[in-house]
Amino acid sequence: MNPGIEILDGCLIYGRPAAPAGRPYLSPGELLAEMDRLGIAECWCTDWRALESSPALGNRLLGEELAGHARLHPVWVVLPPGTGETSAPEKLLAEMASAGVHLVRAEPERHGYPPEEWCAGRLWTALEKARVPALLDVADRWDRLDALLSAHPRLPVILTSLSYRADRALYPLLDKHANLHVETSGYLANEGLREMARHFGAGRLVFGTDSPRLGPEAALGTLRFSGLAEEDMAAVAGGNLRRLLAEAVKGLKDIVR
Repeated sequence: MNPGIEILDGCLIYGRPAAPAGRPYLSPGELLAEMDRLGIAECWCTDWRALESSPALGNRLLGEELAGHARLHPVWVVLPPGTGETSAPEKLLAEMASAGVHLVRAEPERHGYPPEEWCAGRLWTALEKARVPALLDVADRWDRLDALLSAHPRLPVILTSLSYRADRALYPLLDKHANLHVETSGYLANEGLREMARHFGAGRLVFGTDSPRLGPEAALGTLRFSGLAEEDMAAVAGGNLRRLLAEAVKGLKDIVR
């Protein structure tokens, strides 16, 4: 792997989890030191407090703690608007633009809501309008993912928490939905990245480690020894994420101006 290739981690969890998960990152300094050790240029961070307790509070605290660290970027956990636990989707976009947040994370199974239109459609519609990418864990509920992608074809979805066994369901969805992308941390299939790039193009893959839930070395090793051409490896390592986020920056500006 060319040492000049920029590596961006689009899927990482910051802070102290309720139960031990690997070696958590308890301060920006700890996280930056680990990034330097691994050769990762920048990280997009979700907060454990937002995942495990209150998304609104966790998102706010994350922004406060990462402020002033140019290599660390907040990722907000989002919920559907029905219970009012987070801002209404239309207001959420303005808050994101103000806070410099261009990537969100949604875990319907963890947070106890169905991602279908009757519950979360307003959220997906708002994010789609601004072209904000969503890290999404559907817990292998492929029918739900297919319905969401069909209803919101311009919403960039980055599927997380995959395993090497996903291909038989994942390949048909990638073929059907151009807005579906794959976050690489759990996808440790033998030659899996190269094969997926061969079938669908390297532009569908976004590098992430999902650390500390997973050891970051696994994702880095899978990338380094993937057999991808150098141009494709650069896209997967960071170029694709940069492109998706640039679209979100423009989309949020257009909406809130």
